[in-house]
Amino acid sequence: MRMFKSRLRTGGVLINVLIAVAVSLIVNFSYFVFMILHRTARMPSEHPVSENSTLFMVLEVLFYMAVSFILLTVFTHNLSESKIRSRSFPKRLLAALVISVVVYFLAPYMNRAGDVKIILAARRLFNPMVLLKCSFMLAVVTLYGKIYELIVLQQRMTVENERLKTENLRSRYDVLINQMNPHFFFNSLNSLAMLVRENKNDDALVYIDRLSDTFRYIIQSGKSSMTTLRDEMAFLEAYKYLLELRYEGKLFIEAEIPEGYLGRTLPSLTLQPLVENAVKHNIITRTKPLTVTISVRGDWLLVSNPLQPKIDDSEKGTGIGLKNIASRYRLLTDRDVNIIDDGKTFTVRLPLGPAAERRDTL
Repeated sequence: MRMFKSRLRTGGVLINVLIAVAVSLIVNFSYFVFMILHRTARMPSEHPVSENSTLFMVLEVLFYMAVSFILLTVFTHNLSESKIRSRSFPKRLLAALVISVVVYFLAPYMNRAGDVKIILAARRLFNPMVLLKCSFMLAVVTLYGKIYELIVLQQRMTVENERLKTENLRSRYDVLINQMNPHFFFNSLNSLAMLVRENKNDDALVYIDRLSDTFRYIIQSGKSSMTTLRDEMAFLEAYKYLLELRYEGKLFIEAEIPEGYLGRTLPSLTLQPLVENAVKHNIITRTKPLTVTISVRGDWLLVSNPLQPKIDDSEKGTGIGLKNIASRYRLLTDRDVNIIDDGKTFTVRLPLGPAAERRDTL
């Protein structure tokens, strides 16, 4: 936002100078058009040739250029700093009108004798040519001022919309991530309670230690919405231990990730809910163990498992895992997650982002 204001301020002054020069040149040659349309008007050549002619032309150009710049500043000053209000333009227009009236009486002109004077010092205060020049100058500057205000308003709205969009995405992401934490927390407590009931105290202590690792990662993921595949796999290793105690000899998680892919990025807490989803919706027994495979194909991370649906899966289609991941991917990467169900294997394809610097989380 500050950069936007700085560029707008610098560019605005430069544009004002250029437009002031253009308006001054146009104004000083506009009376030629007026004379062509009104042949009764006198041409400049009818004035006696004097040394004042060149001085008068230079003086006129500089005078109207300075006045144009002042009027342009009146219309454009501080628009990038303050809020553009509905009453702002009328006030600026009124100020420009007052300045134009003063300018008219101070405007230089050349009489028939070739002398350079100002309107206020003339016998006749009404000079149609000077009035035409001032009116034309005011019209051009007013039109530009209104266009400039609309451009600034549009740019401010664009910047504000981007800011609101970013805040909205962040808040929606926070809702999704907070939705996942209690879900994972209660499942972990159930597993811990099972170990305590079975008097597996040593396993329970290790379980608590690994559980603290997983929650440390979850807390850190709340600070950064994206993470590396290396960190996700490290977190999954801790989570894998928690599952192995519960499904000993019945659940296997196999990962085939080349070293070159570990630096690639993806939304935090992506793999854990996919593994949890596979555990929740499939039969896992010693006679029918479940294997979850994690691999890479091109720019995609694949998480797949054989379909071994439970006979009575009351939670089928109601879990938040897949929907949560798909929503976060859309919010953070503007890319979609692909889900493939061929009746035998269930596969989730996750697009991988560019590589990031390595950071240790566990």
